[in-house]
Amino acid sequence: MKLLRKRMLSVKKVFYRYALSENRPCPCGKINQPSLFLGSGRIRIEKTTHLGYFPSPYFYSGYMHIEARSKDAEIYVGETTFINNNAVIIAEKASITIGSRCFIGTDFHCVSSDFHGLDPHRRENYKSASVHIGDDVFIGNNVTILKGVTIGGGATIAAGAVVTKDVPANAVVGGNPAKLIKILPLK
Repeated sequence: MKLLRKRMLSVKKVFYRYALSENRPCPCGKINQPSLFLGSGRIRIEKTTHLGYFPSPYFYSGYMHIEARSKDAEIYVGETTFINNNAVIIAEKASITIGSRCFIGTDFHCVSSDFHGLDPHRRENYKSASVHIGDDVFIGNNVTILKGVTIGGGATIAAGAVVTKDVPANAVVGGNPAKLIKILPLK
């Protein structure tokens, strides 16, 4: 049974990466969960980065969605970063940078755009702004990071947080919208 599951997952990973994806990340880290790479922008995932994790939830049932939607969009994930299952990372007209040695939980969502305007007659007018996540950041499960946010190195984002504003280095934030809980002492 284990061998059958492993083979089925392998076929699913290849199908997502080569049949469904239209973008090829370069370089590309260790892809453990099926992952879609879409868009006409640039995607860079360092070789020591891991996408997906076993035995976390959604390993067999979910997939990663990584999209540099427009030509000027860019996604970069630094070295030795672990992104757990079911991540959605979409850059539109801006960049998303995730630093090195980050740990990111399941159901992570990060977007650099509103994707549409509020005025129903002018939906094509919307804002984009780059997202920067520093090195050594820990992000819990079910976290959403919105456009224009910078998260300082060593920060911790609590599970379920919706991050709408910048987070200082070594801070712990949580809630919806995320608020400062405390600053961790430097060691």
